[in-house]
Amino acid sequence: MDKPLALIIEEDRKSAAEFRHVLDLAGFRTEIVVHGQAAVERLSKSQPGIVLLDLDLPGVSGNQILELIRKDERLRHGKVIAVTSHTQVAESLSVEPDLLLFKPIGIEQFSDFIERFQLKIKYQTTIPLVNEPWDRVTGLYNKSFFTNRLEDVLKQSKEIAPYLFAVLTINFDQNNSVKNQLDIRSWIAALRETAETLKTTVRPTDTVARFDQDNFYVLVENIANKDIPIMIASRIYKKLNEKLAALGNKLQFPVRVGILLCDRGYENIDEILRDAKTAQSSGKSQAGVFVYYNHVSIRG
Repeated sequence: MDKPLALIIEEDRKSAAEFRHVLDLAGFRTEIVVHGQAAVERLSKSQPGIVLLDLDLPGVSGNQILELIRKDERLRHGKVIAVTSHTQVAESLSVEPDLLLFKPIGIEQFSDFIERFQLKIKYQTTIPLVNEPWDRVTGLYNKSFFTNRLEDVLKQSKEIAPYLFAVLTINFDQNNSVKNQLDIRSWIAALRETAETLKTTVRPTDTVARFDQDNFYVLVENIANKDIPIMIASRIYKKLNEKLAALGNKLQFPVRVGILLCDRGYENIDEILRDAKTAQSSGKSQAGVFVYYNHVSIRG
């Protein structure tokens, strides 16, 4: 069964990432749009079950988008949750949303609203994710949550053309040579330093996960061109080398960053994860940044 779409129209990427987290766990397929005009274009080609609408958008205002939604017969079944930091904006709305929330909105508070709000969406059903989304050692997302997001992004790429995304793979001990020379506290310190470096290097809307041992994955969504993931990977490689070197041990961590650029050419996420692993291992035992393009999937 296809998951209902939740379209998050929010300029602030940190807030958008927090809203998306809650809606992902609630069982929605989520998309983020950060600009008003892009939101109008996406709404013209989709039928979201929920629209989370920032009223303080630049360009096309949240009020204009709300009016557009209410006038469009295709969108009449969807529910609109409007969010704003300003009471005067809320008071000047020409039409009413289904729910109005004022920022700042905590994750627990928003989760409670969504749980109650789902009861109003009668024509669509959601199946909440039951698996724990977090890796307990690093505090990053785990493999289960990452693959759920990857499935949503692949579906999104098939609905929006052109749509590019990338999977970055990060490893600093491919052959376990470093781990075998460290005590458990030093090893965990290296894992947590890696996690913190990744979180502070990528955008809030990029999904960072630990898969197993020292394998980390980053999902970079909606990229403008092929150079962007290379720039991000190079920045990760540089910062991670600096941070791991500062841990105080004499060992060298052979940091490896693989890059896989993806588009609608992939049939399923198993193919993506297979090629992402190939990207990471393409440099054999060397450290560095490695790019792998599957020419069957990349067009143009």
